Amino acid sequence: SSAPAEPASTGPSVQEVTKGARKAPGRTYQDLLRNVHDEDKLRHYTTTELLCVDTTSLAVSSVVQSEGGKIFQSISSSPCGRHLLVQSTTKFSYSVPIRRFGKDVEIWDLQSSESVLLESVPVDDEVPLSYDACSRHPRSFKFHPGRDSTTVLYVKARDGGDPETDPVDGERDAVYAREILSEKGGGNLTASEPVKFAGLEWRYSRLDFTDRGLCVLEEYRWKDRMERKWLLHPDGKRRMLWERTWEDRYNSPGEFLSRRCRKTGRQLIVQPTETSMYLEGAGASELGDRPFLDLLDFTSEEKTTTTRLWRCAAPVEGDLDASKEAGGKIPTERKDVYEDLICLLYDNETIMISRECKTTPRNYHLTKLSESRDEVQITSFEHPQPDLLGVTKELVQYKRDDGVDLTANLYLPSNYDGTPRPTLFWAYPREFKNAKAAGQVKGSKHRFVSAHWASPVHWAAKGWVVMDDFSLPVVGEGDALPNDTFVEQIIAGATAAVNYVSNERKVTDPDRCAVGGHSYGSFMTAHLLSHTSLFAAGIGRSGAFNRTLTPMGFQSEDRSLWEATDTYITMSPLIHAEKYSKQDRVGRMLLIHGEADENSGTFCMQSERYFAALRAFGIESRLVLLPLERHSYRARESILHMAHEMEEWLRVLEDPVE
Repeated sequence: SSAPAEPASTGPSVQEVTKGARKAPGRTYQDLLRNVHDEDKLRHYTTTELLCVDTTSLAVSSVVQSEGGKIFQSISSSPCGRHLLVQSTTKFSYSVPIRRFGKDVEIWDLQSSESVLLESVPVDDEVPLSYDACSRHPRSFKFHPGRDSTTVLYVKARDGGDPETDPVDGERDAVYAREILSEKGGGNLTASEPVKFAGLEWRYSRLDFTDRGLCVLEEYRWKDRMERKWLLHPDGKRRMLWERTWEDRYNSPGEFLSRRCRKTGRQLIVQPTETSMYLEGAGASELGDRPFLDLLDFTSEEKTTTTRLWRCAAPVEGDLDASKEAGGKIPTERKDVYEDLICLLYDNETIMISRECKTTPRNYHLTKLSESRDEVQITSFEHPQPDLLGVTKELVQYKRDDGVDLTANLYLPSNYDGTPRPTLFWAYPREFKNAKAAGQVKGSKHRFVSAHWASPVHWAAKGWVVMDDFSLPVVGEGDALPNDTFVEQIIAGATAAVNYVSNERKVTDPDRCAVGGHSYGSFMTAHLLSHTSLFAAGIGRSGAFNRTLTPMGFQSEDRSLWEATDTYITMSPLIHAEKYSKQDRVGRMLLIHGEADENSGTFCMQSERYFAALRAFGIESRLVLLPLERHSYRARESILHMAHEMEEWLRVLEDPVE
């Protein structure tokens, strides 16, 4: 059938909050349903039937339970292949996206064509703003992959999903199990009553299974960035594997390595023995990221032990800790490359790794975990961006005035002659609860020098110096909240970055500095031009500039406008347009935005209103709206035009100031 015709008018669009309704705060979502015609179009384009294909005869038949059509949210198959776990939309909403529409959760029996309703979930529009909050309805439905019988697991908040409410019996969340029952030979499909599978003091994060039937359960607490990992045995015995802050990258144990099970096709954690599992991680260190593969042994009931099986090659310079190297030994061969673990093959001995260096692109190799380390190179890719040949990259470290350690990727142009150059600074602020964690080195200076469409590194090929991903941590330790001092902290970080390249390294002409960013980086750019004279130009792509238009939280801020009014006002660059106009040096501002931006809070109107404010105060500025583009640009024409606009905007800085 054809799509519903656009009516001349759908009549009034009405939403209502009834007396006695529960509080329903919501983020600023784009692309929501607005009227009956939108509902009709959604039904038309998303209603489908499920088909079954016989892989022998290729005969096609419809799954009986789907006849007439469903709006599927998810479909998954049981381990035995007989049952489907189906979540389908039943109720629409004008205030939340489709993932939070009302839905039915059912089990379909493909043999008997019966179904059983597990849960009818209403529209989920009453979740508190806190990142420690969650839905009060059952969530995270999945099949248990390790049981002979068909069993469904799901999570439900015991505190109603509100962290301000006291936990029940010390638990905020619990995982429940329901067994799917039917008569022998099929028929009379039913579900057992829920049985608690595991209780959690904090909020549920994820539940994974090993290929030998164990469970790894993760919980988190957002307010202090803490996580716990638990090991659950089939007999119900449970032990904590670790409790830590996820902000601390240097001491991260990594994540459990998983791969697709040959028999069932499901992704399962690899468990080579009854008492061990593999861990893979980024291997963050003061020398940069050095990925690793560990074997975690939990034979002892008192403590777990880890053995390092493989790690990225050690760089030529820098001190090493033998306990963190493969085999517990300082490697004899050291080289300036970056290696990453791609996968562990099914023999649990062969691994595929990638290897790259500053001048050689990533290629793939097969090697062994054993001492022999025989290696086979399986790709030989050539340099994809010859214009970047000769551009040098450094991972530099410097300090903020308050002692917080900062890092950046510093790119110098080919055949750099030592003279101060125009410099493009590019960043994305991040919040932390721990100052030491904020100062940890991230990334590797040995990675291949390349640039994707959104990267500022292209400017190094034009003779510029580039400070990419320069650290702008916003720290709020203890009871302090990061955003209450956001402006002061990003100013301190930017000042430290400019001082480092201008005064310490002397590679930057301080009169020819530009700053830019995408999304939250655009928001940052507006603040730096409003509150400092560090930069002669700014580029803000797809940003938000008026926080009163995102009153129910933004980024990592989970307080509302009414809870933190001063913070919202201070963090709105729009409010500071007059101050921007009175800086000693008023940087020119280029705004670029996709007209169909779908990202929460960064609708196109943000850039339009901010540009109107800049124009009101006579600030040199330009607004570019890309047709049909969303938050991340995709069309070749849009990306090339973005590059053209940025190049023209920064051209005035290429000649030294007289």
